[in-house]
Amino acid sequence: MSFMSISGGWTVHDTISEADMNVFNTAKNGLTGVDYKPEMLATQVVAGTNYCFICKATIVIPDAPEGISKVMIFKPLEGNPVITSIEKIL
Repeated sequence: MSFMSISGGWTVHDTISEADMNVFNTAKNGLTGVDYKPEMLATQVVAGTNYCFICKATIVIPDAPEGISKVMIFKPLEGNPVITSIEKIL
């Protein structure tokens, strides 16, 4: 996996691994109304890991247009990851 570090401790990944998708899917379990498909990922190691997923977002209704959203997830050192924010970008 290659990646690029950004100031502030964030690392941009050029691929989203199966482990990253497991974090995403666990955190969004039970979230309804919008389908989020991760397209880009950056991570930041803290006391755990912050994940910033840039996602295609589609409201779950017929013929709904796609948008872009930023889904922030925190995965503590122990326990399950949780969504900390979702922000519509476009």
